[in-house]
Amino acid sequence: MNVLLPVLCLFLGTAMGTLAAEAENDEIKVHQKNIAVIEKKEMAVIDDLHDIDYTLNTKKKEVAALKSAIAGIEKKIDLNTNRSQELAGEIRKNKTYASRRIVALYKLNQLGTLNYLVSADSLYQFSYRRTLLETVLHQDRNMLNALADVTDDLKRVSSDLDRQKQELSLLKQDLTLQINRMTVVKNKRTALLKKIRSEKSLELATIESLKHSAKALNEKISRLQDDSVLLNEEEGSQVDIFTEVKGLLMMPVKGKIIHFYGTYTDTRFNLVNFRSGISIKADRGEPVHAVFKGTTLYASWFKGYGNMIIIDHGDHYYTVYAHAEELFKKKGDPVGAGEVIATVGDSGSVEGPGLHFEVRYHGKPVDPMHWIRKS
Repeated sequence: MNVLLPVLCLFLGTAMGTLAAEAENDEIKVHQKNIAVIEKKEMAVIDDLHDIDYTLNTKKKEVAALKSAIAGIEKKIDLNTNRSQELAGEIRKNKTYASRRIVALYKLNQLGTLNYLVSADSLYQFSYRRTLLETVLHQDRNMLNALADVTDDLKRVSSDLDRQKQELSLLKQDLTLQINRMTVVKNKRTALLKKIRSEKSLELATIESLKHSAKALNEKISRLQDDSVLLNEEEGSQVDIFTEVKGLLMMPVKGKIIHFYGTYTDTRFNLVNFRSGISIKADRGEPVHAVFKGTTLYASWFKGYGNMIIIDHGDHYYTVYAHAEELFKKKGDPVGAGEVIATVGDSGSVEGPGLHFEVRYHGKPVDPMHWIRKS
């Protein structure tokens, strides 16, 4: 009995320990599951922000297109208004002339065309009078035909004018509708940004999302290198020039650098992160300049970076310009040094208007400050 008791206690202790361990493991699993659910919800909020950014960008393009169409219609209306006034003036002048000719013809009929001809003193005078009369009548017919043509032109121009005014009215209605929709999206974005900035967990989710976007950009540039549109000989001639201007490039936009390239510690969350470029705070709409000549490799929306342009400068040197409002280049377009390629915006950004700028070699980011002129 004395031997069995310690063995039984040992067995019970082991069993209890195993049960406790299993209970603890179950609790950890539940906790991990809850964390995963929370993280999923947080990332869903960040994804909502990306979707809102993309929708807002689309609405801005639609509004810009409508404004451009309205400007074109208004120009046509101005031209047709001026044309209708000119035609109306021609008609008034021709009508005045026609009325005078009718009076003259009436008097001629009273006199009698035959009497006018036979009263000639000679055969020469008769022939002259007949030729003169035929000429006058021919001119009258031409004048009347011209009057009819101008009247038809006025009707056509007036019809075009009415149609264009109706089109303008519809375009303005559509513009108002799109502006209202854009305002709703803007307000939704503002509210969501406020929520993200007020909740630590959401800010951390934003940082994590930006890491994913940076990784996706690395992969995108790696794939784009195969699509390089510069010819080998052009690349060979440009690489020497591009490397020679290292430390001499102008800033791509007028503004203040608020974030620098490289590893940094986020003191709010005690996190170590890496920036692949510099962030330049600038006014919305400020022109963005290409820092060097090259060819547009990419010009479109990119998640986390908004409207973005990538320029190939030859021999695997690239510059990246992100968070733009408008893009003025498309893939394959040549770019001159200093040329305006975009305007500053906040597309895909949570920090407000500014430009994210990178320099890359063989797809890998390098410090842009080593390339920009010190001033």
